[in-house]
Amino acid sequence: EVAAWALFQIDQNVYHENVKRLGMDLKVTLDKVILANEHSELMEFEKIKFYQSLEVLSGIPGITLSYLADISEEINLKANEVLRLDQSLNDYFYITYSGSVDYFSKGKFVRLFGKGEFIGEMLATSGFINSHLLQAKSDTVLLKIPKASTYELLAERITLTEKFLAFV
Repeated sequence: EVAAWALFQIDQNVYHENVKRLGMDLKVTLDKVILANEHSELMEFEKIKFYQSLEVLSGIPGITLSYLADISEEINLKANEVLRLDQSLNDYFYITYSGSVDYFSKGKFVRLFGKGEFIGEMLATSGFINSHLLQAKSDTVLLKIPKASTYELLAERITLTEKFLAFV
C-alpha cells in the first residue's frame, strides 16, 4: 500500500499503468485506499501508526499491531448517523479512530467516546431492539475488531493482555 501510494504521489498515470498487472482484486483494494476522495479507506500503515499512538498498545511490537490492523474493519459514520449494536452476540470491540460518538443504552445517553477510546464490554446483549446505539457527533471513523481474534492475540502475548485488561 505504501509503495502504491508513493507511486501515485509521484505520477498518477504510472500508478494506474502498474496497478493493472497486480490483478483485479488487489487493484480494487489499492484503489480504495490510494485514490484520494471522500470514500478512501485507511491504509494498513495508517491503522498501525494509530495503534502505536494508543497508550494501551504502547511498546507492542509492530508485527502484532500489523495483525491488529489486518483484522480491523473500518466503519465510516456521517454526523448524526447511528450505528445499532444489537446482535444476538456482541462479537466486536470498537475503537474511535477519528471523530466522536455518543453511546446510548436503552434510549439513555451513557457517555461520549472520542478519538482513541475503546468501546468494549459494556455493549452486552440485553435482548431489546435498539438498546445499544452509537451516534456520531461529527464525521467519525470507527475500527471494528472481532473479539475472537483479539482474544487469540491476547492469549499469545501476556504483556498485551495485562495492558488490555487495565484499559477495559
